[in-house]
Amino acid sequence: MTASRPGSSWRVLARDGERKIEAGNDGVFDELVVDQWLHLEQMDDATWWMRVGDARVDIKVGTDGVPQVSIERDVYENTPPTR
Repeated sequence: MTASRPGSSWRVLARDGERKIEAGNDGVFDELVVDQWLHLEQMDDATWWMRVGDARVDIKVGTDGVPQVSIERDVYENTPPTR
């Protein structure tokens, strides 16, 4: 089943010990950041950009709901942040 608008069907789950922290399908998914190695962000109605480690992933969802994905490796330094 294709969502009526790209990014409108989503779910996020986090845990704090035994407690679940969950959200989903409330608006259109916009951004997720985890440390310095994972970043997913909506750029416009049908385009997302993502960093996973040293890789850049560009995702464009067509009007038919099918995503087109391009991946580039070694785009970002893969070093831990300094404190």
